[in-house]
Amino acid sequence: MVLPAPALAIGALLPTLFFCFAPALAADGASAVPSIAFPQVTAVPIPLESASGRFSSLNPPNRLDCPYKELTGRVVSPRLILVKRMDCGRPGHDNVLVNVQLSNPAEATQMVTGSRVTITARFKSAEEDRDPRFFAEFLIAEKAQLVAGDPPDRSAPPTPAFTSYMLCQAPELDALATRLRKELCVQSTIVADLKAAGPALETAARTPAKVAPDNSVSGDPGAISCRLDPKRSDAHLPAIACARNSYWTWYQEKWRDPQSSAPAPP
Repeated sequence: MVLPAPALAIGALLPTLFFCFAPALAADGASAVPSIAFPQVTAVPIPLESASGRFSSLNPPNRLDCPYKELTGRVVSPRLILVKRMDCGRPGHDNVLVNVQLSNPAEATQMVTGSRVTITARFKSAEEDRDPRFFAEFLIAEKAQLVAGDPPDRSAPPTPAFTSYMLCQAPELDALATRLRKELCVQSTIVADLKAAGPALETAARTPAKVAPDNSVSGDPGAISCRLDPKRSDAHLPAIACARNSYWTWYQEKWRDPQSSAPAPP
């Protein structure tokens, strides 16, 4: 599903930093540039994810009320749940991400990946134009409260991610984004595993392809590849979007059939 976007997109806070102070790339290409050290970050801006998870925004406009008081979904992260169906805003909302803004931040400890929760909230939709062809749509649970959920098992190992979404300008990627002079939007499961995936991500980000969203994807499904994505990943800045090839295959299918209900692969 190709969905909504923001009045203030991720990274719109830092355009001057990227374009005025970023060091120039070496004339002979990426081989002459030292590798990036990916830092650990604890305090991050909180973007909203589009219903498909492909786009993000700090403040998507055009908010409208939804006819819901309660929803049940599967936890993707402490701020996201995957809902089987939600009829709000544009039609065709199956397996969509809903942004959860908890009234009590302490309840985030109960948002365990993979568990099922029920929340009450002020539910809203928002949308943001990305280019003349499409927009990004967002579903938001404001002042959310947990009313039911699977009891967390503290002795169980962490549940692996069962889906993924794009993170634009994650602070962990600031050094690389500044070096590249581009907005960086990267699949969430790659950002979560930068210790292992960082070198491959850096290599791919230095050689992004210029491909259309509906272009076929070839190669190892688990390999990381990047593409130039102006005005799609970010409404205000030139962007490079990076993900595993399995994600790009999903995105190609979603682009061709926006009503597809398949969630993005991890």
